[in-house]
Amino acid sequence: MLRSLVKPTVRAEAGDDPLLPPGQALRRLLSYLRPYRARMALTVSLYVGCVTIAQFYPFIDRKLIDEHIAVNNPEGFLPLLALAVLLHAVNWGGVFVRTHLIQRISWDILVDLRRQLINHATRLSFSFHEKEPVGKTMTRFIGDASTLNDFLTNQLANVVHDVVSGIIVIALMMAINPALTAIVLGSLPVLTLIGLYMRPRLYEGWERVRENITRLNIFLAENIAGMRVIQAFVREKVNLEQFHAANQRVVKEWMKVIGLQSWFSPLVEITRALALAIVLFAAANQLGIGGPALTVGTLVAFTAYINNLWTPISTLTNLYVVLQATLASAAKVFHLLDTPPTVTDAPNAIPLPPIRGEIVFERVCFGYEPGRHVLHDVSLRIAPGQMVALVGQTGSGKTTLAGLVCRFYDVTSGQVLIDGYDVRAVTQQSLRAQIGVVSQEPFIFSDTIANNIRYGRPDATMEEVIAAAKLANCHDFIMALSDGYDTIAHERGAQFSAGQRQLLSIARVILANPRVIVLDEATSAVDTETEQLIQDALEKLLAGEGSPDGRRTAIVIAHRLSTIRKADQIVVMKAGRIVEVGDHQSLVNKPDGYYAALVRAQASHPRAPAPPVAQS
Repeated sequence: MLRSLVKPTVRAEAGDDPLLPPGQALRRLLSYLRPYRARMALTVSLYVGCVTIAQFYPFIDRKLIDEHIAVNNPEGFLPLLALAVLLHAVNWGGVFVRTHLIQRISWDILVDLRRQLINHATRLSFSFHEKEPVGKTMTRFIGDASTLNDFLTNQLANVVHDVVSGIIVIALMMAINPALTAIVLGSLPVLTLIGLYMRPRLYEGWERVRENITRLNIFLAENIAGMRVIQAFVREKVNLEQFHAANQRVVKEWMKVIGLQSWFSPLVEITRALALAIVLFAAANQLGIGGPALTVGTLVAFTAYINNLWTPISTLTNLYVVLQATLASAAKVFHLLDTPPTVTDAPNAIPLPPIRGEIVFERVCFGYEPGRHVLHDVSLRIAPGQMVALVGQTGSGKTTLAGLVCRFYDVTSGQVLIDGYDVRAVTQQSLRAQIGVVSQEPFIFSDTIANNIRYGRPDATMEEVIAAAKLANCHDFIMALSDGYDTIAHERGAQFSAGQRQLLSIARVILANPRVIVLDEATSAVDTETEQLIQDALEKLLAGEGSPDGRRTAIVIAHRLSTIRKADQIVVMKAGRIVEVGDHQSLVNKPDGYYAALVRAQASHPRAPAPPVAQS
């Protein structure tokens, strides 16, 4: 029955691939019930039992009126009344148990669905998370997942309840008076025609609502995260107007759907009222002409059954609305779940053994889009324990080259080798476990300072955490906090300065003890005093202090000469190619060299980053 309500096509959001067809989405959605089929069967049985009991109330009322009250016959009245009370008690008990069962199943399915979403999201490649708005992904986890969960439990249980209720009511009505039952059933084709007319319109309406809610969530996520920029540029009024417009679009589309539903439901009620009026008219004739053919008790029971029949019919017709909203959510959730990671472990991938830290780029080409390379035939060897600085213009490929070492992306051609192992031939987990990244914008989680530092080594002792913090020059400011290492960081570490967050991220990497370090503009946008603390911490990190394995291999993206001049190799990049390689002294002595021009530019503006070497 549910499949007959499904519209044959689904439209993707702008920029998305085509979504799963509704029929497939519904079948896949129902598969989430399989682990709970035993409990669902018990719950459905309780629904069937309760509705069956409930539909016998008018039947008992009929007997009480016709056989006892109307004829003043006390014989058997009390036992029949006691039976009615007992049936009510049993029904209430069944409702209590089934409510708890369905809610437990509901939460279990929601947990399963969200676990599947987060497991898949963590496996998706770096490129997906760079492109996909956080607000859009959050909509899948919260709003869409809840919609699917409600449908799988409450709505499907209600369908069972209403279908069984309708069948029992029709059977009892036929037993009471087939002629009047035929009059009532004659209105069902009218309801079917109304539903067929409404089905595609409701689906498209709910799809537009979901799309606009997603856009609103994206807008909110961006604006809340970027509030400092909004206030700095006095954009509050403009952004509030944009938010109001986005909010109004949601309301507008929502009200269109409500408008459809608001006359859809009254049409069902009008049909019910007309059927009841015809039944009462026919019943009045039977009472006046047919004599005992229709008793008062029968009429009371029959009118009660008409109302009991229309309740499930009304609910089932509203299922159109629920199902269309559900399918709109399901198609988008499954679109996310079906998005493949662009970087995956090879079928025969092996764990990368402990490395020394040799990195080799062999004729590497790479492009984010097919046919548009940002790296061209890059070859470079970094010896174990060597520090290599990458220098170049914005978009020259520095950050991309470093990202290939971590295998955030896969090369288009050529290969990246670590200790002779192609990074594509080893597991991502074993590769990244031996590489530490200190980025320009370190991420601090909403957890204790201690747990943020031990993020890469959850089993580290408190003594090891403190030792790493001391090496990273952040122990003193941590101890000045009210709760020391037990202080809870605000979202993204908002209560700390940029330099303090950077020192915490360095402590995190020191404790993880990787053999290869990638430093991406780690000293940018900090004051001179904090820069000295960071530089000192980085020197300890690169020298391998606190590690028995000695000096670490480092790839450094930086524009500050205080970092660059100490590199064993300085690699100058331009338009995705290596144009100069050497140490500081050899490159600065090239009068027409790119690096020499950089040194001269920074000498004239020592605190201002030179434009040609901003982050790529």
